[in-house]
Amino acid sequence: MASTVTTFDFALKRRYTDKKVEDLTMEDKPFYAMVAKNTEFSGSATVVPLIHINAQGIAGSTRAVAQTNQTNVVGKTFLLTNGKYHGSVYIGDEVLEASRNNPGAFLDNKTAEVDSLYEQMSQDLALYLYSNGGNALGRRASISGNIVTLTNSSDVANFEVGMTVVASTGDGSDVSHALLTGSTTVASVERSSGTVTLTSAAALLLFANNDYLFRQGDFFGNTGVVVMKGISAYIWSSDAPPALYGMTRTSDPTRLAGCRVPSAETSGKSIEERLQLLGAWMTGVYRAPGPDALFLHPLDWQALAIALQSSGIRPLEDDSTRFGFNVLNWAVGGKTVKVYNDPFCPRNTGFALRMQHWRLHSMGKLLHPIEKDGLTLLRGAAVDEYEYRLISYPVLECNAPGNNGRVGFS
Repeated sequence: MASTVTTFDFALKRRYTDKKVEDLTMEDKPFYAMVAKNTEFSGSATVVPLIHINAQGIAGSTRAVAQTNQTNVVGKTFLLTNGKYHGSVYIGDEVLEASRNNPGAFLDNKTAEVDSLYEQMSQDLALYLYSNGGNALGRRASISGNIVTLTNSSDVANFEVGMTVVASTGDGSDVSHALLTGSTTVASVERSSGTVTLTSAAALLLFANNDYLFRQGDFFGNTGVVVMKGISAYIWSSDAPPALYGMTRTSDPTRLAGCRVPSAETSGKSIEERLQLLGAWMTGVYRAPGPDALFLHPLDWQALAIALQSSGIRPLEDDSTRFGFNVLNWAVGGKTVKVYNDPFCPRNTGFALRMQHWRLHSMGKLLHPIEKDGLTLLRGAAVDEYEYRLISYPVLECNAPGNNGRVGFS
């Protein structure tokens, strides 16, 4: 007798416990795994208030002067709205029929498909947790035929064979950015050389050097599609941050959009020196409490680890998380912080974060199947196959951007 949706359902539910999903989505993703999570996000929006100007009615001469100069606290609010991310995989009935006399093979086949969907979606979300909201995967430095050389070779990790991509002259973080006409797929990826071969670069009309590539459907820009406003959106790269979740941030770009070190101060400095300068500026110049965690790309982390070896600092296993991430315990900004190696952190940028200010909200579990009707697998309407769907409604919150910072290494 052929398998049915009902028989598939019991097997899938027994294999995909909360622990299984957690292991699939959080391993080797430090910030993704460590950030506090709230699965009870609901409603159309959530207000996150913060105070960025204190009362100023203070004077040493007389009370009258203090009264004359009195002001009130000034606050602003982020009006958080959730993003949306869809996942779908189809499982052919013929494959399931062929394995109907071998339950082990049947489960392995279906598990492989569903596992891959969880893993790919969690990788994308881990990447977008660091994004500026535009969700660019990489930037074109040059092209030869259909072979695209990326400006940052490490961005090649963001591409997969079969991925459908689109392009834009902008990084997608601003509403003025627009997509170029056309789309194509990734034909091959040469990871050691940092190149991506497209099926047809010509299908992306006017695609040129310095343009950006995106997974189709994830570009923000003038489309308004929001997957995630990540760390780089809250901790902007310059003192001219754009509005975020309804908040205009130009009146105090440090407290409202994170700490940065002036480029003149970091010019010619090593990674080690730049991170120490960032910590010192955060606590000394900006009077922030200072970070408790630093996140770096693996190549930057390794460069720092090599530099610190002469000081006797060696990587240790972080026993504060059950995922066993390697960390460097290092004094930055007058306190010891943990330095994490995160493959989803952009290359040549270090993020100094105070983790208590970050929370990843979602409506329901961050990644969950669509099954409110009781069916985990959906029967195809016009084809002999089944569909498994995942959905995510994420939104990242930072309630004190000024207590966090970033510094570039290039």
